[in-house]
Amino acid sequence: MNYKLIATDMDDTLLNEAQEISIENEKSIVDVQKKGVTFVLASGRPSFAMFEYAKKLQMDKFGGYILAFNGGELINFKNNELVFQQGLEKKDIEIIYNASKKLNLTMLLYRDDTVFATNEAAEALVEARLCKMKFQKFNTLKELESFGITKTAKCMIVGDPKLVKNAEKYMKELYGNDYFIATSKPIFLEIANKNVSKGKTLTRLGKILQIKTEEMIAVGDSGNDRPLLETVGMPVAVANAAKEIKDLSKFISTSNNEHALKTVIDKFFNS
Repeated sequence: MNYKLIATDMDDTLLNEAQEISIENEKSIVDVQKKGVTFVLASGRPSFAMFEYAKKLQMDKFGGYILAFNGGELINFKNNELVFQQGLEKKDIEIIYNASKKLNLTMLLYRDDTVFATNEAAEALVEARLCKMKFQKFNTLKELESFGITKTAKCMIVGDPKLVKNAEKYMKELYGNDYFIATSKPIFLEIANKNVSKGKTLTRLGKILQIKTEEMIAVGDSGNDRPLLETVGMPVAVANAAKEIKDLSKFISTSNNEHALKTVIDKFFNS
């Protein structure tokens, strides 16, 4: 198969444990773009927390795409055009806020360069640090509204892994038909618009670029990557991926600390 597009998750997939793109990965990704392959960063991260990495990979030069918020935003990085956006409204924020209170866990959401959270839980601060974003605590929905927030691209419920697993079960039982719900890390439960996933937004991009899904490769590690990998012709798991992701993959790459993207590119483009 002549693959025309590679989409990759970022955390625990493209990025190593130091939250960096290795020189080996960087060189391989730049080289494959020179061959005309479209490169897509597909992450649960806010778009703000992806720009720096996209720039490093010269995606502005080669016409790469940023698929942020688990598919809630799609940006053409060459001209910074917002191609697609679909998120959560005021009523959704209220539902998720009330659920987080009932579960006694922290809820967070985003606007521009700031993470807003119901308290200064360690996991919420981890998200702000990973994304290199500002942090703002809020106590009530009324206070959140005073910041001018009535909608957001996605929300997260965060906390201890065991409690987050219980929260995922609770949210799926009550709201499984209303939202996209999946874990991205054991401490992060992602909640987005039901019409959004990495896979759905990648399919949308494929139609724009006239690239068939069978001509795509996707690389991931976690539950929120499942729709991405289920969409493409060549689903790839990193060696450190969750079992469910490995089980649906056709190829297992090296780990995120062993230049997983270089391994994929070498196999499918340089062999």
